[in-house]
Amino acid sequence: MVTTAPGQWKRKALPGIPASLEALHVRRDEQGFHYAVALDERHVNGQGFIHGGVLVTFLDHALSLLVWEATGRAHCSTVQLDSHFLKALRPPVFVELEGEILRQGRNLAFARGILRVDGESVMEATGTWNVVRATPEGDSE
Repeated sequence: MVTTAPGQWKRKALPGIPASLEALHVRRDEQGFHYAVALDERHVNGQGFIHGGVLVTFLDHALSLLVWEATGRAHCSTVQLDSHFLKALRPPVFVELEGEILRQGRNLAFARGILRVDGESVMEATGTWNVVRATPEGDSE
């Protein structure tokens, strides 16, 4: 199991709630941005597994970043996120998001994501994001 970020990933510190993940790992290629997180003993529940809330936090934040990029960096907020845990994880573990924008309208975006560890699916989700675009006068709609 990979426990540290492979060489092509860059570590990015985050403010706010996502900071509880310690750091987001980012890489960019011809398909766009990719996100991952390295989780350890600080992220476990009482049974010693990675806490499900940590995985949901990462998945929500990383999919929000995909929506943000797809909408020209418009402000966005999660309206709905439907997630399914597929496997319990023991630390340390490097978790990667495989995400895609399913559909994008003026005010809503729909995305899907799969969290993977060493290529194996460990969680999946679909969600809807509210997109707030700036008007020409600089106000938000």
